[in-house]
Amino acid sequence: MSYPLTIQPLVIEDEDKVKDVYQAIFESISQEIGNSLPFRIAPPCYAFCYEQAVEALDSSKIFHVVILDLRLPEKQGLPEVQDQDLGLDLLERCLNRDRYPVPALLVISGHVGLTDQGRIQDRLRDNFFYGKLLAKGDFAFLEGEIRRACMAALRYAGVGIHLRDAGEEQYPTLTPRDEDLLRRSVLLQPGGIGVDLNWWSATRCPEAGGSGGNPWTKVLMGRYLLDDGGGASRPKFFKLLAGAESHSVIESARRIEQKLTHIKITGAVVSRSTGLIVTEKVGAQDARPKPLREIFETIDRAGAFEIAGQIISQVQQLGELLDDSKAVKSLLWPAHDEQNLRDQWKNVQQRLSADVPTADPVALYLELRQCDDKLRLRERAIVHGDLHMSNVALDSTARGPEAYIFDAGVIRRSTAGRDVAVLEVSVLLHHRLELGTLIKICSLIYDAAEPLDENSFTSVTEPLAQNIIEFIRGLRAGVNAWHPAAVYALLVFDFGLIQLGGLGFGSSGNRLADPRAAGIVTAFVARWYRSIGNRAATQK
Repeated sequence: MSYPLTIQPLVIEDEDKVKDVYQAIFESISQEIGNSLPFRIAPPCYAFCYEQAVEALDSSKIFHVVILDLRLPEKQGLPEVQDQDLGLDLLERCLNRDRYPVPALLVISGHVGLTDQGRIQDRLRDNFFYGKLLAKGDFAFLEGEIRRACMAALRYAGVGIHLRDAGEEQYPTLTPRDEDLLRRSVLLQPGGIGVDLNWWSATRCPEAGGSGGNPWTKVLMGRYLLDDGGGASRPKFFKLLAGAESHSVIESARRIEQKLTHIKITGAVVSRSTGLIVTEKVGAQDARPKPLREIFETIDRAGAFEIAGQIISQVQQLGELLDDSKAVKSLLWPAHDEQNLRDQWKNVQQRLSADVPTADPVALYLELRQCDDKLRLRERAIVHGDLHMSNVALDSTARGPEAYIFDAGVIRRSTAGRDVAVLEVSVLLHHRLELGTLIKICSLIYDAAEPLDENSFTSVTEPLAQNIIEFIRGLRAGVNAWHPAAVYALLVFDFGLIQLGGLGFGSSGNRLADPRAAGIVTAFVARWYRSIGNRAATQK
């Protein structure tokens, strides 16, 4: 959303004398700006009570600068309410105005001393480009503050956001709140005047959306644009995510920054519904890196195995291995919905070919959910938290492709290899494979009787399929040293179930080319896990 450079103020004030002072101040600033700049300030809109203010804030009108009094009558003609509750409610409404974010908010009240000043100042600082809590009385001082707010709004509206066309790929739009955070991020950079962006990835997370919340995680790549002939910054990744989890993700990124030399946080801006974290692109090259998905089309088998090893090496750097034993059921994602899994499995099962195992993944899940048997395993102090294909980027170097993981989710102590299992499943599901080819791959990599080795790809002729097999073999070469095969198989099965259950929200958000692929992978992994368990029991 583009903001016009004609500043539109909203004054929420019930005292006529104070309103007249504000009107004179805005007229003075408008004349001053109009004499020196090709911009102007529109006559303010006024709200003399809480009801009128709600109507204004709920309207489809842009307000660049809002002045808010905290003590107001509830309706026109009623006396002023003798507390700040209505004014604080309006502050929250300004904060939540996602369709038309407010760049500058001045809370000006004669009763500042009766408020929780620290809390209000925190909300103004964190949720608006320019926000101040001020006391009524010295109107000469207030005129200077209002002038600064207007100039801040002009700077905000003048930020350029250039988003390149994504070609054949389909992505969601940038919301007004997304653009608000991008503008605020630009203005936090010394000399920042704009940003030039193109899409990297977008994932729909329905559970994050809640009732009307933000269900998307959007990652863009681009550069800040700098003034005075400064050109463009080094490339950055811009990650927009649901506000409910943004603080945790940002904190996680700061922890991973201490572990991986290629992670460098440039900035972070958060609103209630959406958060933005900006990280530096790794490496000396300014060229756009390639997502892992694109690289699979151009590398050979040796390259695929090498890239997997690079990723494993970075995962190992996140935290030391810690010995533990846990009940089988405790390793499953606690939010699995049994009925949803049944529904999604039933929907895809009847459309699968006879080459897919008859193993029922939902039946296995129900068994595992009740299983108190302990597994000896290793945990890692920190796991990536969101290691799917789009969160691996590669630079082209003289030595060949150089991979680096980035864009971590909420990190925590967890079973070693959980993030690798996520990557393995996403590699299978996020490529546009023919279902017959996917079945061939799964029949090889999920065969307990024939572990993967350097000859496993020979029965598959497609180069992409061979690369996928070698990549997964490279991942397993690292994971196999961490704990028994049954532990990793359980982790892969658990994430396969997550993908199967996610079909209830549509496949496009998870970038699945065909919903049946989730059923194929989950069925093969279910049989694989059972086979590993049977073989272990036989050996005993």
